[in-house]
Amino acid sequence: MTEEIRMTGASGEPVAVVGMACRFPGADDLDGFWRMLRRGGDAIGPGTGLRDGRRPGGYLRDVELFDAELFGISPHEAALMDPQQRLLLELCWHALEDARIPPTAGGATGVFVGSCSDDYALLSRMSGAVDAYTMTGTARTFLANRLSYFFRFTGPSTVVDTGQSSSLTALDQALGSLRRGECTTAVVAGVQLNLTPTGDRLIEELGAMSPTGRCHTFDARADGIVRGEGAGVLVLKPLEAAVAAGDRVYCTVLATAVNNDGGGPSLTTPTQAAQQNLLAEAYRRAGVDPAGVAYVELHGTGTKAGDPVEARALGGVLGRGRLADRPLLVGSVKTNIGHLEGAAGIAGLIKTAASLFHRELPPTLNHRRPHPDIDLDGLRLRVTTRRRAWPAAEGPLVCGVSSFGLGGTNAHAVLGEAPRREADAPASGAEGTRREAVLAASREQLPRREAVVAASGAEGARREAAAPASRARVSDEPVPVLLSGHTEAALRDQAARLADRLERHDEADLRDVGLASATTRAALPVRAAVIASERAELVTRLRELAGGASADGATILTGRPGAEPTARPADGNEPVTAAATAGAAFVLGKPVDWLAVYGPQARPADLPLYPFQRRPYWLDTATPTGPATDGSAPPWSGDPLDLVLDLTAEILGRAPGTDLDLDATFTDLGLDSRMAVALRTAVARATGRVLPTTLLFDHPTPAALIEALRSDDTKGHEFR
Repeated sequence: MTEEIRMTGASGEPVAVVGMACRFPGADDLDGFWRMLRRGGDAIGPGTGLRDGRRPGGYLRDVELFDAELFGISPHEAALMDPQQRLLLELCWHALEDARIPPTAGGATGVFVGSCSDDYALLSRMSGAVDAYTMTGTARTFLANRLSYFFRFTGPSTVVDTGQSSSLTALDQALGSLRRGECTTAVVAGVQLNLTPTGDRLIEELGAMSPTGRCHTFDARADGIVRGEGAGVLVLKPLEAAVAAGDRVYCTVLATAVNNDGGGPSLTTPTQAAQQNLLAEAYRRAGVDPAGVAYVELHGTGTKAGDPVEARALGGVLGRGRLADRPLLVGSVKTNIGHLEGAAGIAGLIKTAASLFHRELPPTLNHRRPHPDIDLDGLRLRVTTRRRAWPAAEGPLVCGVSSFGLGGTNAHAVLGEAPRREADAPASGAEGTRREAVLAASREQLPRREAVVAASGAEGARREAAAPASRARVSDEPVPVLLSGHTEAALRDQAARLADRLERHDEADLRDVGLASATTRAALPVRAAVIASERAELVTRLRELAGGASADGATILTGRPGAEPTARPADGNEPVTAAATAGAAFVLGKPVDWLAVYGPQARPADLPLYPFQRRPYWLDTATPTGPATDGSAPPWSGDPLDLVLDLTAEILGRAPGTDLDLDATFTDLGLDSRMAVALRTAVARATGRVLPTTLLFDHPTPAALIEALRSDDTKGHEFR
């Protein structure tokens, strides 16, 4: 690689972000996240569902849902698995698809996960639901190890906990591993689920929780953090390898740096000197002049103490030498989705990578008047409060992402825009002229240009510019488009989603769609091949398949590997027969040379992401494995008064023997729905009885529950 790609002499080869997936408050996928950011969406709200009654925050929907069958996990094991593990499995699958890597490919991939919480482990311990799956289901190391196991990744597999900087520190470790040759591809993730109110109380006790329920980054109203949850996954490759493979590149990671405050006013108080040293080292490693950085995604928690320290550190390193009319632009995704703690860094990085990819900066919310201790003008900083284009730059755009841990571990990443060919660069205007950053050799390896996505990028959608004359767009010869799922329902959902996508993106070349379906997706047991020669025809047949249509022998074939297809290719038109033969081979699980089928000029298109078939799994759905429930257990003869009081106090986090109001409802005592499940499960295990799921609904106070246990059958339920 030349110095042009390395910018001005970076300490290591740039790394490309080639795949992304996320699930954040208000956004179930990357596309929804980008749309929300562009419109200035606010996903903060009160807890609902499993978190009903919790204080305002950024909450995910349906955290109990999971496609256990796809991942070969029994319902019992799934119920004992931390939902953070489940979430990472699904997002890793989607991130690989977004990178155009079949999720079943395996190989020398490293896994680096940032996480600093395990609420489900706490719930599991309180419920007493302990068996052979508890350790693998709740130990934090398995957040990474389970990904390596399922996807057959043989590189390093590590969980990083540096508090709120965990996921950006995981990125730092991934870069080192790639550059040392320990892996050829890296999966970097951050995950955070706030399943109990205990974390809320801890932050309140620190005095860091916003009483107003809004994050006011660098604003005079800054009064604390708003908690959020979610997860994001990145797929990384060395830039040279990504360019050689013709991968879509969202952005490059030029360098990272990590340090610690190393002392200060208190363990949890940030220091300006440490943050300035961090920034200076990161840009030194990247070989980038800090004065040329266009934007920084802030840690930006909206705290009275932290924001001024961060602002002064930025001004001291990146604000120096700037003209007053060319300030450093800054923003914080925490104003949209809350502080994702262990996943905060990955959330900020995904926002910034998408912003570079789309060449647009989304607005930061809740900023009206600068914090009185932050001199934005003097520090040469400006909060991005409206959607705007990136500022003009003479060279490739460069930006940064910060994430700071409560215990003083600070991380910063330096990002650059993806290499582009000269034909892609705007000639003039607000975006300015950009320096070509791709090797001459790489131009030979990119036979068609990849245009930066303008509007819809969730699944990493790309918009192909005018096809070069050397590549005729063939639409009169039929090609097979392949689909598969782990269930019939998943296969039909795949067909419907692909039809929807083709209707939205009418420029799609069927050979590109077909090649992508054959080479970038997992080949699952339930299979179909749809034969078509033009887009409208393909959409019609996909709709038929989605609706449950039977195979017709020529245009739709379905089946499973090792079995006969539901219909054999019919005799007749030779191109149709050839395409159907290839499709039948796929359905039967036979090898096919797909490049020969689709032609040497075909390039994989973007396809819809896999439609998970998700069902609820929680501690209360696990098959009982503790005390016998068939009537063989000896009758329990303990004191229900002590049992109920002690277990309730333990689940509430109070000391044994704490006085509780026997006539207050469990809700008034502080139990939420998940804690109620934990209490019911703990009572069942202690007594060896089968207890109904409605136990605390039927007996809503400690006194009522104690009486029910004493009478053995107060409400006619089966107590054994």
